Amino acid sequence: MSIIEKAVDKMMGKMDSPTATTPRPHTHEDTAPIQEPTEDVAERSASDGLPLPASETLEAIEEQVPVGDSITAIEAVDTGSSDAVPSTDVLSLSSLGLEGILPLNSERSRSAEEYRMIKRPLLTRAFSETAAGEAHRNLIMITSSVEGEGKTFSSLNLAISIAMEMDRTVLLVDSDLAKPGLSRLLKINNLPGMTDRLIDDTLDLRDLLVKTDIPKFSVLPAGRRHRRSTELLASNTMRQLLDELAMRYSDRIVLFDSPPLLATSEASVLAEQMGQICLVVESGVTPQFLVKDGLSQLTSMDKVSLILNKCKPNLFVGKYGYGYGYGYGYGYGYGYGNDER
Repeated sequence: MSIIEKAVDKMMGKMDSPTATTPRPHTHEDTAPIQEPTEDVAERSASDGLPLPASETLEAIEEQVPVGDSITAIEAVDTGSSDAVPSTDVLSLSSLGLEGILPLNSERSRSAEEYRMIKRPLLTRAFSETAAGEAHRNLIMITSSVEGEGKTFSSLNLAISIAMEMDRTVLLVDSDLAKPGLSRLLKINNLPGMTDRLIDDTLDLRDLLVKTDIPKFSVLPAGRRHRRSTELLASNTMRQLLDELAMRYSDRIVLFDSPPLLATSEASVLAEQMGQICLVVESGVTPQFLVKDGLSQLTSMDKVSLILNKCKPNLFVGKYGYGYGYGYGYGYGYGYGNDER
């Protein structure tokens, strides 16, 4: 038997049955060291259309596979499975059929104009020359006093509106680790996210971000549940993560959909590390004392904005002279003033 035949038989596991046509399953014995053929034999094998020896084949594969992915890639070659191929899918917001979300193909609507009014002072404060020396001004937390006031809805629409800017990008973070409503709404609650990054700081943040079908708009899911989520948000790892989020891209706004201020301790802990805070208030429903109680959880009032949500369509018609005829909410106010505001 020639050297070529021996090499082929050892690679395919046919030493005992040289006439078999169906290869048997791989075993550990198949990976036993094989005597490498001479250079001439390797060249003849390739020219004759015969498989190269196992050592030559693995070497060729490993040269094409990045470090750390060789095992997965080789398994995909052996089994024909496509599971090892990284997914290039993006999150299609338009296909989710969410009601009340800003239409992407409409330039003029009442909701679009309202969120333009809301975002403008936030962007000015984040990127003005006077704020250049202030830390984390581009990190904005969206919260409310109690549950159900529309903070997640407001976070998503504000992110979409900011993504429409010509020179800004936006990252929306689900930081409600105990009750990740945003992740469930977008159907990404089964993906790793913020909690996983806080538990394991060796994870690359870029691998956790979910791209959307809106250019310049990505989402960071909440990730797995953790019983010490408050401690995670107050950790040094969280501070380092926020520094990375704030400083990696100079044109980025990072929005945090956080828990309600009066529901958990997580919101007040997160607020201490934010550059700006938006407090969503449900029009005609949230009593004034709850708004004041929520604001009392914050250490600084000079970085707080108020968003009045779920207003009646005719609330401001007559006072300002016109309306758009369609709307879900109306945003107003920057800063926290006296009771008359």
